[in-house]
Amino acid sequence: MQVVLTVAQWVVRISGVLLLILGLLIWTENMLALISVHTLLGLLLFVSLLVLAALSPQVGVPVGLAAGVAVVAIVMLALGMTQDSLLPGPSHWIIQILHLLVGMTAVGMGEAIGGRMRRARMARSVASP
Repeated sequence: MQVVLTVAQWVVRISGVLLLILGLLIWTENMLALISVHTLLGLLLFVSLLVLAALSPQVGVPVGLAAGVAVVAIVMLALGMTQDSLLPGPSHWIIQILHLLVGMTAVGMGEAIGGRMRRARMARSVASP
């Protein structure tokens, strides 16, 4: 299970960076053709966050943090899939900023789970000589 959690955390890290880069390129309207790649990476991030949220309490991560990650992942997915229809027109930039902030929060919370997993693993290794 530790391997699954580690892989999920690395997928969060890598997809998070790629999503940020692609999102900025899409936002500047330079790479609109990459929206489907951005969407696919967002789904990969969503699944990885759910894996972390579901399995991390078994290795010592607080259930509240895991539940928070699941909620943020669901909000991220819902916002990402519906953002084109939200506040169309000149005010759409508000939704774009919100999408960016929710995505960055999701990646940050995935990293928080990773830190908790490392600390729990180190505590177990110190406790058992």
